[in-house]
Amino acid sequence: MAGGRVPDAAVTAALTVLVGWAGAAVAERHHGLVPMLALLGTSQLSLHVLLTDVADAHPGEPGGPAFSTPLMLATHAAATLLTAVLLTRASTAFAAVAAALRGLVRAIAVVLSTWSPAPSPAPVEPDPEHLISAVLRRSLGRRGPPVLS
Repeated sequence: MAGGRVPDAAVTAALTVLVGWAGAAVAERHHGLVPMLALLGTSQLSLHVLLTDVADAHPGEPGGPAFSTPLMLATHAAATLLTAVLLTRASTAFAAVAAALRGLVRAIAVVLSTWSPAPSPAPVEPDPEHLISAVLRRSLGRRGPPVLS
């Protein structure tokens, strides 16, 4: 990130909040692959340049090019394209997942509606003397010497 140097954490956190806020505001208005590519490409280029500038150890010296190698440019372009495709197709994928879950819930509802629990036994009226004798049998065991002693 930023030419191999790490930018200040506070600046990075502030930029993250700013980009997230701006991205959420703009994403609602622009649909389609081309506008999404333009938005993501512009934001990625500006953040790359800004983070490179912020992480610069010597602020007085001019920075290097925004993308120093063709491999870096190709990687950024591929990431931007993949993210744009995923973001524009997210609503379609969400609808497909929702339809699958809706079918699963309907199937579970059908299975549960045909299933009936085992009949419960009739309630038995408790006898207080029986309960007391059970407690006393448990707590006051037989006393005395063993039978074979």
